[in-house]
Amino acid sequence: MVEGNIIMKLSEAIGELLVATEADGRSPRTVADYEQKLALLVDFMGDRGLEEIVVGDLRRFVAYLRGREGRYVGHPNRDQIEGGLSIASVAGYVRAVKRLFNFLYEEEIIEANPARKLRTPKPGRGEPKAITADDFVRLLDATEGDSLVNRRDRALVLFLADTGCRVGGVVNLKTSEVDITKQVARVTEKGNHTRVVPFSRTTGRALAAWLEVRPAVAYDHVFINLGNRGGAALTTNGVRQVLRRLKRRSGAKGPVNPHSFRHGFAREYLLNGGDLASLADLLGHRDVKTTWASYAIFRMDELCVKHGRHSPVAVMGRRGDLVEDSGPSPGYCR
Repeated sequence: MVEGNIIMKLSEAIGELLVATEADGRSPRTVADYEQKLALLVDFMGDRGLEEIVVGDLRRFVAYLRGREGRYVGHPNRDQIEGGLSIASVAGYVRAVKRLFNFLYEEEIIEANPARKLRTPKPGRGEPKAITADDFVRLLDATEGDSLVNRRDRALVLFLADTGCRVGGVVNLKTSEVDITKQVARVTEKGNHTRVVPFSRTTGRALAAWLEVRPAVAYDHVFINLGNRGGAALTTNGVRQVLRRLKRRSGAKGPVNPHSFRHGFAREYLLNGGDLASLADLLGHRDVKTTWASYAIFRMDELCVKHGRHSPVAVMGRRGDLVEDSGPSPGYCR
């Protein structure tokens, strides 16, 4: 756009988006993600004027991303490694580009949106990333005992598994935001969104046992550091360290990280008969499509179990309404 012979450059437009994103109350992580991804767009295209950019330029950028041979190029916190970008990573860049030009069009900074026809790649739905039930039990066994560390770790593991909260909500949780009697907690997660999550009696007992002996410190956080920084709120990295230590001690084999608990909660909720709509509410998703795309991922044997429980023909067969063939079941779902 030209105003008094002043042409807004691409870098300036990105700056405007970052300010607007922060003003809208989005999380610092979201702002940093836009900044990192769109900086690569400037590196690729040059800091040209907005009126020079057409959809073909943006498509060439996407083609460049698909053909890259390294990951984390120019990333502020990660070293570059060999290997092309995943489709999910390319899709993340495309979403950032579309957000930029949608914003510029909505703000009437540009008269036409060159990203309107840009297609976002659709990643395939891979294998589940959840902690397994067996590994979860192993972790719990590793927290047996009445020491301060064991009580805290047991409450932490159960709260992660029982609520599906993001790690940010867990580390920000205050003692005043936990109601043991009503079995609910008020958590604040990405973008400063606050929601109420329920938890089970088992988790409530573990929380009560921890809060009973939790040292009196200046911080009001539920989960505090008991090491060299004793009394300070446990950080996101601190939670990861706790889980890594428990994984080593327990002999757990699969993924054990804060987000694996969120995946595990979602998968077990659905496998046990919970519905997608209520799961979306529990996870704090605004759109049930997000829940489906990210968490409703099952292996074939799990789909077979769900099919056997809920298929109308299978239900009628169990009731005796249909004549069953006594032979072995063919195919995968035996």
